Amino acid sequence: MRKAVLIFAVLAVVVLVVGFVGPRLLTRRTDEPGPAALGEAAPQAEQMLITGRGVVVPARWAKLSFPIAGQLEEITVVAGETVSAGQVLAALERQELELEVQLAESELEAQEAQLAQLQEGGSQAEIAAAQASYEAALAAYEELRAGPSAEEITIADADLKEAERALQSAQAAYDAVSSLPDIGARGQALQLEAATIDYQRAKAAYELAVAGPSAAALKQAESHVASAKAQLEALTNAQPSALRAAQASVTRAKISLEQAQLRLAQAVLSAPFDGTVTSVADLQAGEMVNPGTMIVTVADLGELQVEITDLDEWGAANVRLEQTVDLIVPALDNRNLRGRVIFVASEPSVLASGAVFYKTVVALNEQEPALRWGNSVRVRLYMPGAKGVGFR
Repeated sequence: MRKAVLIFAVLAVVVLVVGFVGPRLLTRRTDEPGPAALGEAAPQAEQMLITGRGVVVPARWAKLSFPIAGQLEEITVVAGETVSAGQVLAALERQELELEVQLAESELEAQEAQLAQLQEGGSQAEIAAAQASYEAALAAYEELRAGPSAEEITIADADLKEAERALQSAQAAYDAVSSLPDIGARGQALQLEAATIDYQRAKAAYELAVAGPSAAALKQAESHVASAKAQLEALTNAQPSALRAAQASVTRAKISLEQAQLRLAQAVLSAPFDGTVTSVADLQAGEMVNPGTMIVTVADLGELQVEITDLDEWGAANVRLEQTVDLIVPALDNRNLRGRVIFVASEPSVLASGAVFYKTVVALNEQEPALRWGNSVRVRLYMPGAKGVGFR
């Protein structure tokens, strides 16, 4: 019985010891030193080696395409050629686009000339003639509106009375010979008819003089004045509305010219910076090219860098700018390079699988001539105070 109790007590002690010491024996301390990097001394405590994957890319590169459709005229470069900023790389047919620019320039010149004419007004001779016409129309209107003077009414009255006496005399003479042979009667009848016409004319003139001008006559005279004044003002001082319309036409013509010039410029692809042509589309002159079709790729291969492709959210939270990075290039017999972190994306990229990573860029401390765009790289970082691994 004592032996059984003793065995049970020993077992209980063993269980307690394993329960207390076992987790410490099975768990690696995160404050233990990580492996040495590139032959240097092992990192200090509170560091952990983080590994990841990356790819070599140019610091600057561009895939160039035409923003407009058209027939290809030529591609002036080949892959591997060194180009300078602004150098023409490819072009579309531009004859129609150049004609559009010329037409837009002509339209702008015409609109500017019309605006200048409105702003300057007419010649001295044209202005003088218009001034005389306006003054004559105004004088006629004023005279008509004032009506006949007392003197004119007196004259009209006298003319009417004289015509009336002549009519009476002609009537008496006709009455005296009306029974005579036909020749005498016909002569007196003609005189009577002429006297009657003169009397009616004098009467009408008198009535007009007494009644004054009619509303229709005044309206017509007023219209003549307004027309003459408008013509004079058009030659001397352009109306604000006409000036605004002419200025708007000039603005539209300028916009049309700028659009035509932009389309012409878009028909030419130029190098955005000094670099090397890394790829050229397999197209022939005369082929139709759609907007967005890649034509030429230009890259600055003199400055390469590494993009880390698998940094997760934990790593993004712990990586620091200017942090030292060790790089191993398998294609160069696992050559070791050194760089520093220069960019960590604030926004994640999400793969089709749902995995999330943050683009991180490492600048090389020294450029390696043997490196090529697309070389894969293994990445090592020492994370001060790290508690876990930040790469997949």
